[in-house]
Amino acid sequence: MARAEAWKIGVCGLCALCAITRTTHASSEFSTGQHESGPLLARIELALLGEAKQDPALFERIRSLFSAQTQVLQRDVDRIEQSSVLLPQRTDTVYIWIRVSERNARVYLALGEAGGPARYLFREVALDAGVDEVAGETLAEIAHSSAQALWLRKLQTPRQTLVEALAREVDTPQVALPPVVTKAIHPVTVPESRDTGPPPEKHRIEAGASSIRIGLGASETAHTSSAEGWLHEPGGFLTFEFRARLSLRVAARYLVATDFDLPPARVSLSGPSTEVRGGWLSSDAGRVRLRLELGLGLFLGRAQASIAVEQPKAHALAAQDFARVYALAAGALEWPLGPAWLAAGADLRMPLQATSYEIGGQDGARVSPALCPGGSLELGIGFDP
Repeated sequence: MARAEAWKIGVCGLCALCAITRTTHASSEFSTGQHESGPLLARIELALLGEAKQDPALFERIRSLFSAQTQVLQRDVDRIEQSSVLLPQRTDTVYIWIRVSERNARVYLALGEAGGPARYLFREVALDAGVDEVAGETLAEIAHSSAQALWLRKLQTPRQTLVEALAREVDTPQVALPPVVTKAIHPVTVPESRDTGPPPEKHRIEAGASSIRIGLGASETAHTSSAEGWLHEPGGFLTFEFRARLSLRVAARYLVATDFDLPPARVSLSGPSTEVRGGWLSSDAGRVRLRLELGLGLFLGRAQASIAVEQPKAHALAAQDFARVYALAAGALEWPLGPAWLAAGADLRMPLQATSYEIGGQDGARVSPALCPGGSLELGIGFDP
């Protein structure tokens, strides 16, 4: 009987050991599958500022959370440069800036895109007890999860929101801080978004100044002008965008010489023109957007006539210069190409004064039209000052 009981106990123990082994193996396989999902993050560049720079263990905490195949580098910077955040150089690297000041942490992340606009992520965290051990672990977790979310396209902050957050940055001198003595462990909250309230007047001025975007480009416009035919005007332009919604555009063009018949003469028309436009934009520069504009233009024309048919009453028309002021309304669609864009549009010119062409000794005259519809193609590139 004793042998039978011992045998039964041995069999039950063996079955339990097999079940435990299978459960552990399945759990290990599940954990491995979780870590290997999605493309591997190749490279991290991390910058620590403010009180975060005083914690020597923070960088090591963050580096330990990433895979051994992910290269994590630390950059030594004194301040957060807006151009560095908005224009990340590499497409295989997630750039991270962590700044802690007065129990408040700001985390900026940026990732360049090949052939497209960069992507960004911004987090703001309240630290109840400064950079203590718990806060350091929290910041490391936030940096790790945010970098993975940005790399895998799971989370993203709009560019304009990031620009406004950067505008509220106040760069203070870096001073050596005494070690923080923590008497108790405090919970750390990580809000998705936090309303910091209206910034002081100085900050509002800085935000307005940094919300200007400048653009340069070239364009080709063409419009019909009744007897004058189709007029082609290549040229260039300079734009100023304010808070990604309003724009001011200045353009300069030159009319490619065109000929039209005015029997018994043939007239060649050419000359420069300039325009000023004010406009509205439907979204930021990272997406396809609609542009609507109103403006004024000035065409400085030069008309040169030559006799086309021998007739007794026909006289040559000497070269004459004239100015034509016109109002215009225009609309266009812009497609982003990284920092550049391609746009196609339509416009309508309304001359505020008519141009009359007359040949001496001949009856009748040709007058420029009241409306001149047309279109344009343009290629431009923008940057933040």
